[in-house]
Amino acid sequence: MSPTMPQLKHALAGLLLASLAGCGTDLVTPATTPDASGAPDSAVSPDASTPDVPATPDVPATPDVPATPDVPATPDVVEPPLMTDSCDAFRAGTVTGFNVDGAPREFILTLPSGATAPGGRWPVVFNWHGLGDTARNFNGLLAPLVGNATMPFILVTPESTHLGPTTAPPGLDWDQLSVTGPNREARLFDAALRCLDERYGIDRDRVYTVGFSAGAIMSDLLGVLRGDQLAAVVSFSGGYFANPANPDTLGVLRSFVSWPDLTTRNPYPQLLVSGGATDTFNLVVATARFNVFAANDSTWLRARGHDVIACDHGRGHTVPTGLMGQRIVEFFSAHPRGVAGAPWAAGLPTGYPSYCTFQGRGAM
Repeated sequence: MSPTMPQLKHALAGLLLASLAGCGTDLVTPATTPDASGAPDSAVSPDASTPDVPATPDVPATPDVPATPDVPATPDVVEPPLMTDSCDAFRAGTVTGFNVDGAPREFILTLPSGATAPGGRWPVVFNWHGLGDTARNFNGLLAPLVGNATMPFILVTPESTHLGPTTAPPGLDWDQLSVTGPNREARLFDAALRCLDERYGIDRDRVYTVGFSAGAIMSDLLGVLRGDQLAAVVSFSGGYFANPANPDTLGVLRSFVSWPDLTTRNPYPQLLVSGGATDTFNLVVATARFNVFAANDSTWLRARGHDVIACDHGRGHTVPTGLMGQRIVEFFSAHPRGVAGAPWAAGLPTGYPSYCTFQGRGAM
């Protein structure tokens, strides 16, 4: 008797789970423990080298400018009212047990020195770790730069809820495989923005997201689910599964992936980073090829009006030293939401790696 589709999915999930058990592909070097201010003792980058530049002194924000109204996202699913704990839990350091829709969440909140009271206008960056990694470790990518002179910002580095192929919902650490209802991570994003605005005040035109590998896929998914609210997206070895060309490369695992379409009216720019032919992840019955995802996504995003800075560093599945903290912040700083034109169309800033190129919207 031939296996039914549910039986086939269960068997494939078992294979996939086995391939992920003990996986260290996305792990980064143990690094940081936030002190009382949320700043780390030391910063270690995801490929085990120190950040390319030291943090600059903290610069306070300008609290007298009112935040612009929020723009609702346009997902394909109905969002119920957001249920959370009190925002009093939002203090510098590791926040644990903050309930979002009844599920306890953990994240590291790193604040610049000027973020001490309501009324500010602070940019916010969400920072998603890779499969098997931790928030404590991945926080070091950007935590030393929250007080930089160009664009001081609030950093939110979530801890995953350790989802797997057979959990409910299924996921790869993050809720980013079958997106057919309210998304666990997008709801955390909503809750964090609401509480940060209440506690410190945020700039709604400067909300950003960055991630590596499974975290990069999560960062891309936020572009799909909350794209109207994002100023820019950075993904290191990620992929959009709303782009049919990407799940179509996964063979029999194609049925595990379901995303809504990218329908945002906001053409946020994307820094799209991949590591060449060795930037892969073995899924036993298929191989995720992140350089292929990046090529597919560049064409797909530009066709939808998004500018892309494409960077193929050729070093495999890692975050390259030339595109760490300072370069990420530089990209974010140059791209607030709704900026007219393409600030980097005439050329990338001095210091950007030569393997990065500007690929404008509609330029195929």
